[in-house]
Amino acid sequence: MIWSLATAAIAVLALAAVLILLAPVWLRRKKRTHSQRGKLWELLYGLDWGAVSTNNYGFAPAEGDTPERHQLQMYAEHLKALRASGRLKGHTRLLEVSCGRGGGLAHLVARWPGTVEATGLDLSENALRACREAHGHFDNLSFVPGSALALPFPDASFDVVLNVEASNDYGDFAGFFAEVERVLRPGGAFLYCDSRRAGEASGVGRMMVGAGLAGEFRDITENVLTACRQDSPRRLRLIESRVPWIYRLMFGRELRSYAAVEGSKKFEAFVSRRRRYVMTCAIKAEIAQIQPALAYAESA
Repeated sequence: MIWSLATAAIAVLALAAVLILLAPVWLRRKKRTHSQRGKLWELLYGLDWGAVSTNNYGFAPAEGDTPERHQLQMYAEHLKALRASGRLKGHTRLLEVSCGRGGGLAHLVARWPGTVEATGLDLSENALRACREAHGHFDNLSFVPGSALALPFPDASFDVVLNVEASNDYGDFAGFFAEVERVLRPGGAFLYCDSRRAGEASGVGRMMVGAGLAGEFRDITENVLTACRQDSPRRLRLIESRVPWIYRLMFGRELRSYAAVEGSKKFEAFVSRRRRYVMTCAIKAEIAQIQPALAYAESA
């Protein structure tokens, strides 16, 4: 009897070890399949994140002293870029595509110069539930379900479209940029930032040009890297306190890289500049058939 129990225990431990070894492989395959990424995000947003309301690598230097100041600063930088473009209107219809838990968009709405009517869109019902619970007190902010590749809005619906660190999950950059161009009004602004492998970064600008969006790209890799370094202790605490132990056991390295904590694979990719982080305020042509001029550092 004792021998049978010992054998069973060894078998269970061996199975657990195999699962732990294979889990990262399974996760990488899921991430490479864009149609499956939505399920991963739904799982992620289904965890209890407490008061956490943002999900980007952040920007430094950051104003304020709140825990998510680096993430909120990323949104503040977009507003600065919009001001500098001269496209800020007295009244703005604003859309954020892939708003996540909505904290960044709510931060903008609370500080918007002039009046704003804002909409946050996300594919994750768990994310949208968190948005409505945390930000439902805003009369001028609503949240809707939908895909970035098939935006559920009529043509020329918005003055500004915002997309923060989400486009790598869509699987079709050109299709996404075409949808942004469609829902923007003529002369409207597309506020965009994301990371890309160094050799692919300039291609993002070319695809925007093909969609009819023209803007100058700004390399903010160093700002993002500094934010990741300064914010690493908080991110590690969140992983330890909010992610179930079984996920930490199976996906610990991947979770740390996902959060770009200091020393992780993603963090080191920014350090070596194998991965670049870019930001732009791109403008939709005022009239059709305009040939947009794109200023972009080809060294990116």
